Amino acid sequence: MGKLLLAAGAFRVTPLQGEMTLSFLERIADRYGLAVRSLLSTVTEAAGQQAVIGALQGDSEVFLNAAARDRVAALCRVPQVGLRRALPAWTREEPLGPSKERPTARLHNGVETVAAWGPACPGCVAARTGRVAPARVYLAAHQRVCPRHRCWLMSVPGSGGRVVGLAGCPEVVQAQEDHRRLLRRSPVAGSAFEVAEAVTAWWWAQKWPEETTWPARLCATVVEGEEPGRWRVLARGLVTYPETVAVAGVLVDQTMRRRIAAQVRGHLPFCLGDLPVLVSELARCLRRSWLADRLGSCMDGPLFAWAHQCSEAAVVPEGDGQRLLWKVHPAHRPRLLAVELAQYLREVAGGEAAEALPLKRRRGHSRQADEAFEAGLTCAWAYAAARGHLATRADTLQDGFPLGAWMTNQRMLRLGMPAWRSAALRALDPYWDTPWPTLWQRTYHQARCHVAEQGPLDARGGFPGTGLSLGEWLYLQCTRFPDLHPEQQRLLARLGIDAAAARDARPRRRSQRAGEQEALAHARAWALEHGSLAGVGVSTVHEGYPLGRWLSDRRGQMGRGVLSSGRAEALTRIDPWWRPPWHLCWQRSYEHACQQLQQVGGGELVAGFPLMDRSAQEWLRVQQRRYHLLLPGQHDLLDQLGLKPETAIAEAPAATASTSVAPVRAPGGPQGDEEGAPAVGGLPAVAQHRPLGVPRVGQCPNHRAGFDSALVHARAWADVHGHLAVPRDTRQSEFALGMWLFSQRNRAKQRARKGKPASPHLGQLAAIDPWWNPPWDLHWQRNYYRARDCMRAGRGADTVGGLPVGKDALGIWVKRQCTLYDSLHPDQQHLLAAIGITLETARARVGPRDSRRLTTTPRFDTDVAHARSYAARHGHLAARSSDEHEGFPIGRWLAEHRQRARKKSGTSPQARVLASLDPWWNPPWPMRWQYAYHHTRTHPDTPRATRWITAQRQAWPLLHPDQQQLLADIGISVGR
Repeated sequence: MGKLLLAAGAFRVTPLQGEMTLSFLERIADRYGLAVRSLLSTVTEAAGQQAVIGALQGDSEVFLNAAARDRVAALCRVPQVGLRRALPAWTREEPLGPSKERPTARLHNGVETVAAWGPACPGCVAARTGRVAPARVYLAAHQRVCPRHRCWLMSVPGSGGRVVGLAGCPEVVQAQEDHRRLLRRSPVAGSAFEVAEAVTAWWWAQKWPEETTWPARLCATVVEGEEPGRWRVLARGLVTYPETVAVAGVLVDQTMRRRIAAQVRGHLPFCLGDLPVLVSELARCLRRSWLADRLGSCMDGPLFAWAHQCSEAAVVPEGDGQRLLWKVHPAHRPRLLAVELAQYLREVAGGEAAEALPLKRRRGHSRQADEAFEAGLTCAWAYAAARGHLATRADTLQDGFPLGAWMTNQRMLRLGMPAWRSAALRALDPYWDTPWPTLWQRTYHQARCHVAEQGPLDARGGFPGTGLSLGEWLYLQCTRFPDLHPEQQRLLARLGIDAAAARDARPRRRSQRAGEQEALAHARAWALEHGSLAGVGVSTVHEGYPLGRWLSDRRGQMGRGVLSSGRAEALTRIDPWWRPPWHLCWQRSYEHACQQLQQVGGGELVAGFPLMDRSAQEWLRVQQRRYHLLLPGQHDLLDQLGLKPETAIAEAPAATASTSVAPVRAPGGPQGDEEGAPAVGGLPAVAQHRPLGVPRVGQCPNHRAGFDSALVHARAWADVHGHLAVPRDTRQSEFALGMWLFSQRNRAKQRARKGKPASPHLGQLAAIDPWWNPPWDLHWQRNYYRARDCMRAGRGADTVGGLPVGKDALGIWVKRQCTLYDSLHPDQQHLLAAIGITLETARARVGPRDSRRLTTTPRFDTDVAHARSYAARHGHLAARSSDEHEGFPIGRWLAEHRQRARKKSGTSPQARVLASLDPWWNPPWPMRWQYAYHHTRTHPDTPRATRWITAQRQAWPLLHPDQQQLLADIGISVGR
């Protein structure tokens, strides 16, 4: 029969526009006198088997594959094009059966897998088909009303829907016409209707007693025999439809949105009462005057979320601001009718019957999330009970629970939070989430506690009785009062600060004279107790007063020259050296030495200071050695201790005098000190200290203060250790001295590589230690100072050469220097000579076997012959990498030796041989400059040489002094 039925196609059945596919098949089956299940079996039959998947219910939809669709088209005698145009779900899916070619049908149930639908108007179906048969069609939100027959097309889960007459509700019919007009007028009307539908559904759940229109409309549309409770669930969309359309019209109004943006004045709303223009317009267009009071206190829900996003979209008019404006959070979306009916059935059944019914959780919710929220709410309750608010810090812990982070997350999710969660937090603190910073709210609670304990605030009197920080905060709010959020103004009004009081408020300030006198009293008490103010550090607190911070500020003001003479004189009367021109560490060591001298009974200093502790002994020995480097004021202080110039020189260790045998040259060359005076111990004999605060020539003014401060730390280190070869991780009085010196060396080397002259201010470091930035590795310099100090102490002397021996670090280092003596830098050799390591002693120490390492290889002798020939022909060794000489790659060979010379710390014998051929074979500036120099020297009349000469004259101040000398040798100077 099925094959005969498919082959005959006796009746032509045309689909309705937008009809559900299963409804169309039901009408076909009705025309042939069959059940729809039998028709599906016939359509999918192949080899005596049917392929129908799924259960058939009243609101089901069916999806057919291509083979099944061909059979249905043949059965109803309608072309595929017409079916595809009329049936929205005709080609939506391609269900797979046992084989791809076999006809297959799949049934889907429920409104979550099928688009919004409803029953077709019976009168319209009869007029279209000529038969009275039920049908179901896909219905958009503006297609629920049949204006011709004045009925509402209601979808009911699990059934074919219901047609409800609207004879007593003409406003519903008119609302659909307004809805369609709104869709034609605004491109965002569809999204606005979804937001409005969520808003009216939220109002529907409130059950406000003032609402009388909706209950009357509900009674006017109730179907005979329908249970009132079930009808209230089903008729929600019908009853609220006119108000939903009206709310959507308000939301899409651009004028309204501009008025909202103008009213918020850059603030976000705390509640809907902050937007009276929106609330009053909704109450007017809905004809509910009482609605303004209800909405004014609303702080959550879909309407508040829309208003919040509208305020943000006013600042960001395009992009995400507009997209989020029409977003409905899952927690605010209306519950599906199937879920609402299931909930209603559980409530009606009650008891064990209710437990047996399945309960589907609402979208946007989960059991784990609810349990986590309950745990956080318990800790929030404990915190609010103890402090009276929930304005927590982000790192707040409550009984080990990270309450601060939890509250931060809740504030971020507030707009999409379910109503019951927001209500639970609002019951603990109405201001748990505010559009202003949480810090403001915490400080406000401090002010509220102050008012509760000590009474109202006196803004006109400068907030007497409040703490300094709280008083300054309150005065700041008064100065910003007109720009504060309206709710912030209302909160301040509770403290007694209204607009008039804010206008007349005076700042909360202590008497500056009284504060200064209090600080001086603490300083005086400290000086009486400790003898001076040198021991006051930045963190020093005296009887609860931050004396260290205050005195540090005064020292800084003195250094910048902004401290008044009266305040400076008051501190000078307490301690003349409260801010010495040298480092405070020196002054503290001096005070310690004074205390030690008093403890031993005073009198003159005994040689070696045996009665003092070890630190004082070491410090005094250092002052003896460096007496000539100290300032006159330091000389006066040491004179009070009994350490006079003649005493210091006479009692200085013998090693100090022995180091003056061989004058040590400065890194700049063999001339030594600029003054021509001899050097003692590797240091210039004359080193003038410049008072703090005097600017240096050539240094950036913004960096002078920092450099002066760092220089003081460098002097303090050198006073103790005698050099500046400090490791990179060295700290001096909490100052990163090692890292600072490392950066200064790097900058000096960068300037040298670029051919720029040395910075003038670095001469201050050279005055402290001429070898602070040696041309060799700093590790060598530190080992040298260790060897120097050890040899001065007379430890480990060899009976033959007077040098340390043994397998310890010192003996190994000395032996290595003797072995590599000929390859060392000339200045390194001079430094070693100051501690007794000369060429003769080095050779006597290493012997003839080790000295063989210093000889050059035959390979180098052969290669250097090419270099000697090249230099004789061209007058230099500035060969490019690609140059060859008599088949020998002279350019590449020289480039390799330049690279080796830059990597080595000292001067190798090979480098000295090449330097004898051309002193500038490996210059400290880029080689391209040297190439251009020799081209100009040999071809001065070419355009290229002329351009290069002009460029050198323009950049003359930036050139290296040796570059300037080379240019002068060929007749180029800045003035010519």
